[in-house]
Amino acid sequence: MQRQILIVDDEPMIRELLKEAFESIGFTVHEAENGREAFRLVREIPFECVLSDLRMPGGDGIELANEIHKAPGPKPKMFLMTGYSDITLQKAQALGVLKIFEKPFNFKDLLQEVSKAVNHGPYLGPA
Repeated sequence: MQRQILIVDDEPMIRELLKEAFESIGFTVHEAENGREAFRLVREIPFECVLSDLRMPGGDGIELANEIHKAPGPKPKMFLMTGYSDITLQKAQALGVLKIFEKPFNFKDLLQEVSKAVNHGPYLGPA
């Protein structure tokens, strides 16, 4: 069974680069251009991981993390990407975010961290 990941970013080029990178290591990749579209997909598909930009029109990454955090049932591992973060990692972690990757990020590090997290099973939310 292939691992399912959702890439959320309002920039098509970033989505495409990430899609190619994750497909090359065996992920099935889905894409969304904003948080609202992403949350709709999260309700329909059992993703192991969501990798979202922090700032996007039409629903940002924190809104998405909050919606996923509040939803019942198993939750995907959540990572954020940003070029300019105005949220602390501690606040993001309270919503289930495992890490915030600062842009420009190292693709190899990002792929390794996401793969490592996904291989440990789905995040089940707060105890």
